[in-house]
Amino acid sequence: MSPTGRRFRDRLRPAPRDGGFAMDDYWIWGASVVPGDDAYHMFASRWSKAIPFSPGWTSNSHVVRAEADSPEGPYEFAGEVIPPGEEGDWDRMSHNPSVVRAGDRYLLYYYGCHYEGPRPTPDDPRGVDRDENAVGVASAPAPEGPWTRHGPVIDGETNAVPVVDDDGGVTVFVRDGAFELSVYAADDWADTDGYDLVAEHVLAPLEDHAVWRAGDGFELVAKDMHAHHDDEGYVDSYAGFHAASTDGVDWTVSDPPEAYPHATGGDRDLRIAWDDGGETSFPNVERSQVLVEDGGPTHLFLAAMSYTDEDRADAASPASLPSHARWPADARNVCIPLDQPE
Repeated sequence: MSPTGRRFRDRLRPAPRDGGFAMDDYWIWGASVVPGDDAYHMFASRWSKAIPFSPGWTSNSHVVRAEADSPEGPYEFAGEVIPPGEEGDWDRMSHNPSVVRAGDRYLLYYYGCHYEGPRPTPDDPRGVDRDENAVGVASAPAPEGPWTRHGPVIDGETNAVPVVDDDGGVTVFVRDGAFELSVYAADDWADTDGYDLVAEHVLAPLEDHAVWRAGDGFELVAKDMHAHHDDEGYVDSYAGFHAASTDGVDWTVSDPPEAYPHATGGDRDLRIAWDDGGETSFPNVERSQVLVEDGGPTHLFLAAMSYTDEDRADAASPASLPSHARWPADARNVCIPLDQPE
């Protein structure tokens, strides 16, 4: 059984249909949420719908903040956090934010990269050749800012999720290039030269992991990626699984492993139940993140892609729909409340 006492997926409650975060003119992807003094603050990636979703995110994504009165939302746009960078910046694009509180500071870890040439536009929506990708960190005294960028701290890695100790040390879990989990740590989060590799390739195949402190150890949920990996997976590829660890290096996958909306019928027909009694089939959900309050996860956030009728008509099954469509019907974040373990 799961260390939480039952299958993580069984803790998912119906979600508010009007919750989460969406914008009419922007693709929205990924969500990391922290409570502030008077609101909940969501940090997400966005880029203009005037360029393709993919590969547009590789060049035009940047990190923004939204606010809501409750974790479920709906969230309203509040401002840019990591604006689009200049041609010489290492983080010319910023993507996949993960935010955590560390004492009297808020820390934002994100994936950034550099590329040469002008930024793609609606008139020139080409792809770019990314180089010099890294994990960066920014900090602020409050979610509203002001945010200070401290530069890259881990070269060559992506999708960083931090877990901060009481003394300011930080363990950072990244997805490496082999769709495997690797672990870095620093005694002081602000020591940008002090992030050292602890262990690599500790759990696979996965990406889009959410990690949180659970007692003296860690728990995670992540997207199974065995369709892109030599190893067999724990659930149908692209569905989520749950695992636990005492030290962040040696992981045990739960039995049963299911975490967030699971594939049905052997394909990718993933369904999210709404609190009005309906449900929506999302063939692709990604970027799992959790809100942790009072020592445990209370809400699961997922990026969800909706496909056009034309894409669905052309696909033999939901499994054959592209995970990153060029022009999806929409891309937004949803929030799923979690029952608390008994």
